[in-house]
Amino acid sequence: MNNVLEGLLTPDQVQLTDADRRAAISKLDSAVRQAALTPSQAADRHEQVLAARTRGELRNILSTVVNAAPPRGLTVALQAVSGAWLVACVVQFVVWLALAVFGHFDGPWWLWSDLGLGAIVAMLWWTNESYHRKNDVLVAA
Repeated sequence: MNNVLEGLLTPDQVQLTDADRRAAISKLDSAVRQAALTPSQAADRHEQVLAARTRGELRNILSTVVNAAPPRGLTVALQAVSGAWLVACVVQFVVWLALAVFGHFDGPWWLWSDLGLGAIVAMLWWTNESYHRKNDVLVAA
């Protein structure tokens, strides 16, 4: 559960996996093929990618390569909406539980708003993760 919350609330602090590193190196190679980076720039960044520990560090390494890392605004939106969603879930559940204890059990009404906001969180998470899964960059011609 902590890994899920970490990915939603602090996406830049997520530890890099080997797959993340392979995808980053593939993006650098793709940028060289498209003449967005020189081979020497890519070689320097390859070393930095191998030394990086978190996705935030990876973002800094790939920051000048177009479409290689998620935009900072996307990451901030993911954090903000995830935090609001978790607070809303907890508050609504506590209110619902308190009402149920006092005999006003109306069914889980809180699920509707939590599922709607959860869908937004899921879309932001998926978009953010897609940057880490793709292996190439698209450079405008």
